[in-house]
Amino acid sequence: MANTTNIIPNKLTMYQRVEGGFWHYRVKLKTGKWYRLSSRETDFDAAKEIANRTYYTADYKEKNRLPQTTRKFKNVAKYALTRLEDELDGGGGKVVYKDYIRTINNYLIPFFGKYDIANITVKLLTEYADWRDVHISLQKNRRKTTQAKKFRVSQSTINTHNSALNRVFDEAMLHGWITESIRPTLLNKGVKSESRGAFSEKEYKAIYTKLRTWWQEGHRLETRELRKVLREYVLFLGNTGIRHGTESITLKWRNLEHYIDDDGEKYLLINVDGKRGKREAVARTATTDYLIRLQKMNPDIAELDFDTLIDKRVNDYIFKTESGKIITSDALRGSFKQLLNSLDLVYGADGKS
Repeated sequence: MANTTNIIPNKLTMYQRVEGGFWHYRVKLKTGKWYRLSSRETDFDAAKEIANRTYYTADYKEKNRLPQTTRKFKNVAKYALTRLEDELDGGGGKVVYKDYIRTINNYLIPFFGKYDIANITVKLLTEYADWRDVHISLQKNRRKTTQAKKFRVSQSTINTHNSALNRVFDEAMLHGWITESIRPTLLNKGVKSESRGAFSEKEYKAIYTKLRTWWQEGHRLETRELRKVLREYVLFLGNTGIRHGTESITLKWRNLEHYIDDDGEKYLLINVDGKRGKREAVARTATTDYLIRLQKMNPDIAELDFDTLIDKRVNDYIFKTESGKIITSDALRGSFKQLLNSLDLVYGADGKS
């Protein structure tokens, strides 16, 4: 540096990068970090006045439990996104982190992005809730019909948005950009989610019986192959208790292992990375038959002995078509709805979907 002056030792320093240029200054915050700014002044006395004003403002804020510096919400959110993505990449994150990432990108940044993180108030959160509900309602209605329908966001959805928002606030507190005293309390006034409809034993039998031959009715090869996988997928879910969607569709052969208990009984364990973290599911005995049929659809592993396949911990997806296409949860969901329509089972006797 061409010229450096300590205004307050170890707390406030002024300096010029180039002689005759603007004076810059740095203020030491309570966190121990130095906050660097340009005075935009070439005159030392004018620059010193600006530097002192910044220092004493930061000191006042610290004494009154206010953040000494702040950041725009969108910038803090990027820190939170990076941390979530790093945890997922490192294998320590939960599947629900993907929902947080989607919520931050699609909802939180578009609404709060331009505000300082320290200026997020309860009033602003209330405005966000109204904005969010309208946007989600429009999306739901576009998927179902062109006519608007009365819609209220569920408690579960609001919990996801609140959790994502808390991740951003946590990041801001970690850096000293907000304090506990000004952190707003998040509320949930959503509609309590109703329990899903369930199939009776008779209905379930009708489903898996139809699935044995339903693939033959497909007009395209892609449809027939998808329906073959759907049969095993339905049976797999029904005999393991694993959830449809991310929890099951991302399973690989390496997630399976054999377990022998003290009595010598052999069980198939499935290691799941689910909504609430990692867990083990114990499969019913018949599940092995469904998995073997899925194995035979994959030419790369079709000739392996099943026990050898498990022991080799093959890094390949379980739910793939005979053409090698990895199945998506949306494709399976759509095919399953077609099946229910053909069986007149879209709604149960209780009227639930």
